[in-house]
Amino acid sequence: MFADTGKHTALMAHLSRVRTPQDRHSLVDMHRSWGGLVTRAVSTRPIDHPRTRRPNGKIRVGFMSSDLRAHPVAYFALPLLEHYDRSRFEVYCYSFYQGEEDPTQKQITAWVDGFRWWPHIGDREAAQEIAKDELDMLIELGGSTHMNKLTVMAYKPAPLGASWVGYPHSAGLAEIDYLVVDPYVLPEDPALILEKPMLLPRTWYALGERAFRQEPAANPQAPVERNGFVTFGTANNPYKYGREVLSAWARIVAAVPGSRFLFVRPESGSPAFRQNILAAFAREGVTADRVRFEAVRGRHLPFYNEMDISLDTFPQTGGTTTCESLWMGAPVVAQVGPAMFERLSYSVLMNLGLGDLCGRSTEDYVRIAVGLANDPERIAELRRTLRARMKASPLGDTRQFAVDYFDAIEKAVKESGVYAGAASSPAAAVS
Repeated sequence: MFADTGKHTALMAHLSRVRTPQDRHSLVDMHRSWGGLVTRAVSTRPIDHPRTRRPNGKIRVGFMSSDLRAHPVAYFALPLLEHYDRSRFEVYCYSFYQGEEDPTQKQITAWVDGFRWWPHIGDREAAQEIAKDELDMLIELGGSTHMNKLTVMAYKPAPLGASWVGYPHSAGLAEIDYLVVDPYVLPEDPALILEKPMLLPRTWYALGERAFRQEPAANPQAPVERNGFVTFGTANNPYKYGREVLSAWARIVAAVPGSRFLFVRPESGSPAFRQNILAAFAREGVTADRVRFEAVRGRHLPFYNEMDISLDTFPQTGGTTTCESLWMGAPVVAQVGPAMFERLSYSVLMNLGLGDLCGRSTEDYVRIAVGLANDPERIAELRRTLRARMKASPLGDTRQFAVDYFDAIEKAVKESGVYAGAASSPAAAVS
């Protein structure tokens, strides 16, 4: 098994392939197997842990990610780094990004107590350098995605470790104590995560104001009002397009007379991509003239102004794409499943009071999408109000999100006893 050879990056591709309860539990076992391999490997070369820090009443937290720059992870981390209570916490960031510093990274550097940028450091050396900061908790945000160093967590550079946002599944390391969740992404089956849940009370993330901006503007007129037909679409990554997803999308288009489907992906420039998609839609009776491809990379947001309804992928749902679609006024129809990676869109929609757009089965999903397509008045109302609705929801309350998040950190630190000098005053947002 590839997990036994240390290939954690291959595990992410399997999130979109689970079908049965056995698949989901096998995926957990694969992650655990990888984690055990890493733990055994690093145990022969432990790092030193300095003991020089003097208590100052503050909890010291680290965020480790190479994506604290112009990247979706930063979109969601920014509220924490901007609004943390500096009278109660010290925050350090650790990045292994190998590109050029951008304005987002510069802004984060200015906000936090320390930003360590090590583009070419090794895993053990990084762990040792992090240990020198004598954190109370280190939170990794990237899993094994590009330029991140998940293995650093196995060296236990801080007494407590947690995972959040970059990888919607347990990483597999026993040294990671907590997985940050909210009431919606938390699996109903406790066996589907390996860590202790660090539960946020409202939402898994909030929309950083510097990332979710007024421009590009959301067209207040729904495409169906302009065109006379409904346009479905997606900007999700094609690795999430299983046969069942493509079949469901095609069935939805076939069931709504005159409707269209819009793919907004850089892969749309590939003849093979287009041929495979058209073949999947043709199997459900949808002709090629009803499918549109836009080969776009990075400048996809304005195309949501040409979508009435965004259809989510499943079992692995969208995260950033769900938020972007809603921000641009295109409601999202999603399917919710048992595992964490099947519940991200569910969390977003529940926080917006749109839980009725989530189906519990593929048949539900198809029914909900067709039903919404047959309700142009609701499509139009959502188009006009979704952005304001997001701002007024827990997703838009970035200061409260920071309070909730750091309260959860403080609770975990106090319960563990790793820092007896932790502040005990009530939470308050500052800055």
